Amino acid sequence: MRPELEYRTMTTAPQMVEMEDLQRRIWGPSSISPVPQLMAAIHNGGVVIAAYHDEKPVGFCYGFAGFKQGKSHLCSHMLGILPEYRDWGIGKQLKLSQREWAIENGYDKMTWTYDPLESRNAYLNLCKLGGTVSTYLDSYYGDMGDGINKGMPTDRFLLEWELSSERVVNCIDGTPVDRDEWRTYSSVLDWELRDEQPFPVVRQGLGEHEGILLAVPAAIQVLKQEHLATAMEWRLALRNLCKEAFSQGYVVVGLLKKDEPVHSYVLERKVKGEK
Repeated sequence: MRPELEYRTMTTAPQMVEMEDLQRRIWGPSSISPVPQLMAAIHNGGVVIAAYHDEKPVGFCYGFAGFKQGKSHLCSHMLGILPEYRDWGIGKQLKLSQREWAIENGYDKMTWTYDPLESRNAYLNLCKLGGTVSTYLDSYYGDMGDGINKGMPTDRFLLEWELSSERVVNCIDGTPVDRDEWRTYSSVLDWELRDEQPFPVVRQGLGEHEGILLAVPAAIQVLKQEHLATAMEWRLALRNLCKEAFSQGYVVVGLLKKDEPVHSYVLERKVKGEK
């Protein structure tokens, strides 16, 4: 049995020094939110929460106050976990702790970005937390040029988390978000094996369907490392179809997991059950 973890809201400069060091251990020196920035954020509507194991910080999340179209929200900017702790469920619990803090401090919405090709993150964000996506951001961070991105455009989904919506509350309580009819939706972006690699294939146009499926690799990091050209094909295929779908009113509502080299994003013209 794994030992207990403790989740703490960071409030002091010495704690932020720990968070800065934790970031270096997770990502290296190139992607750091420094102590002054973290301190300014927590005094102006932001929050930093850390997961501790044996009095050692092993994961954290950082969010700052956002404002758009006349309404405030919490922008969850960073979440990181040490590699040896990444199967402990810490990511989900950090988000839940952040949600609790956000509600207590007057927010009703959180947003964050993630790579659309990262299906593991997609399943957490969409199916376990109940977020939705209707915005695609091309090359959001520009050319980062590091080993993780391997020259791939840094495209991102903007995930929206309505903190007290029926959908989100049900997901958090353990009610499955997926429905049987998902499997009947048309596969607009499908796949086929070519040289033992899953390759994207556009089967049809968007049409007037209530729901559609867009394939996404189950293991994009392997493709990046071993078949970069194929990974780029997935990037561009998913980018083009998501942007077209969003322009026609579709919303990403889930991820349909399969025992295959790909899973499928589920898009619907509106989010069912959302108030």
